[in-house]
This record gives sequence, structure tokens and C-alpha cells, in this order.
Amino acid sequence: MIEARGPVRQTVPYSRPDGARTEKVRLDLNESSWGCSPKVIEALRQLNSRDVSVYPQYGGLVRLLADRLGVGCENVLLTSGADDGIRCIADAYLERGCEVVLPVPTFTVYAQYCGLREADVKEVRFEEDLSYPVEGILRAISPATRIVVLVNPNNPTGTSLQSGQLRAILRAARDCVVLLDEAYCHFAGQTHVGLVERFPNLMVLRTFSKAYGLAGLRMGCVVSAAQNIENLTRVNPPFAVNSLGVMAACAALEDEEWVERVVREVRVEKGFLHQQLRGLGVETLDTETNFILARVGPSVEYIREELAERGILTKSLNRYPLLGEYLRITVGRREENLRLVEELGQILPVQALLFDMDGVLVDVSNSYRLAIKRTAEQFLGEEVSLSEIQDYKDMGGVNNDWDLTARIVGSRGREVARKEIVRVFQRYYLGDKLDGLIQDERWLLRPDLLRRLGSRYALGIVTGRPRREAEYTLERFDVADLFQVVVAMEDTPQGRGKPDPCGVELAMDKLGVRRAMYLGDTVDDVQAAIAASAIPVGVVSEGGDARTQSDVLRAEGARIVLNDVNDIVGVVT
Repeated sequence: MIEARGPVRQTVPYSRPDGARTEKVRLDLNESSWGCSPKVIEALRQLNSRDVSVYPQYGGLVRLLADRLGVGCENVLLTSGADDGIRCIADAYLERGCEVVLPVPTFTVYAQYCGLREADVKEVRFEEDLSYPVEGILRAISPATRIVVLVNPNNPTGTSLQSGQLRAILRAARDCVVLLDEAYCHFAGQTHVGLVERFPNLMVLRTFSKAYGLAGLRMGCVVSAAQNIENLTRVNPPFAVNSLGVMAACAALEDEEWVERVVREVRVEKGFLHQQLRGLGVETLDTETNFILARVGPSVEYIREELAERGILTKSLNRYPLLGEYLRITVGRREENLRLVEELGQILPVQALLFDMDGVLVDVSNSYRLAIKRTAEQFLGEEVSLSEIQDYKDMGGVNNDWDLTARIVGSRGREVARKEIVRVFQRYYLGDKLDGLIQDERWLLRPDLLRRLGSRYALGIVTGRPRREAEYTLERFDVADLFQVVVAMEDTPQGRGKPDPCGVELAMDKLGVRRAMYLGDTVDDVQAAIAASAIPVGVVSEGGDARTQSDVLRAEGARIVLNDVNDIVGVVT
């Protein structure tokens, strides 16, 4: 065996996926689920044997690219994907001992190619919030620096540089190459390619693999000052890009409407994915790319493997600094995203069960509901139906039954001070010595099932009830010892009751969990759960139309709707 030179032996090659991928949901490599423009396929159908048997011609594509990017033809070099552009720049400008400033985590090919040229890579870690470490980059630039790498937006953090920050780096690094990788610029909605005229040290990488959907044809380019392009030409093969790629790229550039459509649909589906994953209790981070970051916890590699077993490919970031608990998930089409969410929901473990009290743990159809009805009727002097009360519940946006009563009274043109509504309501509900309607309440979740759940999950309550009433009810039904935490009305700041996630987040913090399921009977409960990254489960309360309630809760985002809270045992065990 002939030994390769030392840097080659020491370099870790890029890890390409292996195995069959065709029939799987491919959300791991940031490919386009929308494919390429139909005009590309139409152009490739015109291919003949002559096109294959002769060397490719680049003039037409270079002119088209230069026109689209607003630069001269002398400013464009075609490459076999952006990866080959990275190699060209490393080959042209790096040698043993010179320095490369590399913000991390980022695309691993940069470290690979720099290592092959025996350069000294100075890593600068992104900030804890994953924003660009601009100050760290500026400090790292030294007389020995030959290249500063900026992936914008960055992969895998998905974050971007501001224009002013880029200019500051370009000015500080006048004597070295600033390599700006704009692979995801279409999704960010901005490019800095126009700066090549003002900054001769700037080299911009572009690719056709993402928004244009040509990853299989390996098409990219470098845009820079003419002298830089001439230097890169000396290390680039004479025919680095094949004829099919040239034909496809020309057709793709002639159909910018397709790219705009893809970018719009990615934006819509990205919002959908965020909502759905947060509904599973998964914290997500937004990006300016065609992927999102989903924090699934320390078992990220296990979860990736489980998804792969189910035919869904994602990228585990467990070896990347700052992102060890994250999956990188490419935004797919709606059917792909739905399948991901469905399978992930079956894999992710729940750590805690959180319950609303009224209508979920306690039947309040003969207590709170009647207190609302009687209080409103006393001020209005006319009948208020229970179905009307349920309609107001379904609307959401009221923090407690006092506010709901006030809304009903106000909707009929009566102005009553809130404190008066509270006073009358409490007289009906509590009576003189807790002998009011509160005594007509019934506990719904069987204590034996509750104990069984408590042996597997942390249990908590998040309720709009005053603490005194919540604790009295738990003691009365002899279940107080089964809940580790009770978040009541007084525990959340004024104005931050449900649908604000504050109460659910507080309960999760007190329990020390990141994945919880929250069971509630109103749209406010569902909204609070989703906003807190808890799994929203709807429960149909007593006294209303079950089908209507179920439809309302599902429409709001409830993952499951139970007609009987006791059925939760079958859901989580």
C-alpha cells in the first residue's frame, strides 16, 4: 500500500449517508423537497449524444449568472458545487502554518480542506444564543490569518450576520480572504454579493443545491474580484462542471418564479413545523434557512435512529458544540412534515403530566358553571343559558370564570365593576363557610389511576383557581399528596393567566422537566400548552356538546381529545 501524505491520513473525511434513500423522507441533508423547476427537466429532455460527447461550454451560463448577480463575467468561476469552491480557495491561498479563522459549529468541510493544506484553524465559538461571534472573530484575526470563513446564514445554527457586522470584518481582514458562503441566502432574503466591487478580499460562494433543487448535478460558483477568479482558475480543473449541470443551471436561472415559490412554501411549512413540534413539547429554534433546529434532549442520537427505522432521515447534531441535544430537520412538504410529527410523537418520552382542574380533574358543571349563570343573571335580570357559557369558553381569551362572567354581562350592555362580579360569584360558589356550590363538585380522575400515573410521571396542576380553593378541593377528595406541584392563580403575574404559557412553564420548571403533557378543556389551555412546548391534550368537559368541544379543541391544536379524562392512562402507558 502506498501511504498518502500526512495531512490526508489525519483528515476525517466528510460523512456521506449510505444505504437506500429513495423511498425515505429525506430531511437530513437540506435538499429541496420541491425538486427543481419543470423547465430544468424540459431542458434536459433536449439532451442529445453530441451534448454528451463534447466538452462543456461555460460562456452562456457565466454570462447569465453574471447578469443575475450584477457582476461582470470576469467575476464568476463555475465550480462543481459550493464544496469545490471551498477546495479551490483552500488550494489557492493556504499553506502550512497560515491561519484560518473559523466560527463553529459550521459546515465540517471547511475544517477538512483547511487541514489538508496544513493550515492552523482558529475556531471561534458562536455565542450561547447562536448569534454570530463577531467580536471573537475580530479578535482572532492576526497578521498570520489568510482566510476568514463566514457561512451566512450559517449551517447548522441557521443564524445570520448583519450587513454592518460583515463590513466590519471585511475592513479588519483587508490582507486576507473573507470567504462568504451564501448557500442559504435565498431563504434569508438577502445577499452581499454586491460587495465584491468594494472589497477585493471578499469571495462569495453560491450553490444551486438548495433553493434551485439541483443538488444531484453539483453546480456552484465563486464570485469575487477578477484577479481572485484568475487565481482560482489555476487550481480548478479545466472542465470542472459537466454539460448536464450547465444546461440545468441555465434553465433554473430562467425560472426565478419557481425559486420564489419554493422559498414561500418553505417559509409556510417552517412555521407549520414549529407549531407542530412545539405541540409535541419540543423546543424549536427558528433559522433563516430551509431547516429548523429541534431540541429533543440527550437521547438525540437514539431519536434520530428511531426515526430512521421508521423511514424518516434527520441530522443529529450531538457532536456539534452548543447543539448537542438538537436534531437538524430540513423543512419538507406538508405530507412529509406531518409524517415526521406523527412518528416523533410516538418516540419522544413524556416526563410529566400537568392538569387543568376545572372540567378536567373536577366536574364543575354544577358549581362554577352555575355560579357563572346565577351571577350573570343577577346583574342582567334575564336568563343566561349554559350553552352560551360554553360558547364563551370555546372562544377563549378569558383567564378565569370571573372574567368570563364579566364578559357575558358586558356583552349585553351592562357595566358592572369587576369586584362586584367577584363578590357575588364567590357568594354563590363558596357560600358562607364553604357550603356553597363548591360542595356539588365531583372528582373525575380515579385516584387508583392517578397513583398509577404518578409512579411513572411527575404530576402537577396548572389552574386559574385561587390557591385556597384549589388546595381545599384536593384535600376534600384526598388527592393532594399525588401532585408534586400546584400552580394557582396567585402564582402567575397579573395579566399572564392562560392562554399565556407562564403557568405551564412555571410548573415544568418546578418539576425540573422539559417534556410535559398538559390536559385542559378550553382553547386557552391548548394555546398555553403549545406556547410552553408542552403536548396539548384536550378533555371534553361535562355539560357541553362533546362533538363541538372536540372539534374546537382539535382545531386549536390539541394532539388528542379525550371524552373521559380517565382514558389518559391508555394514551401514556
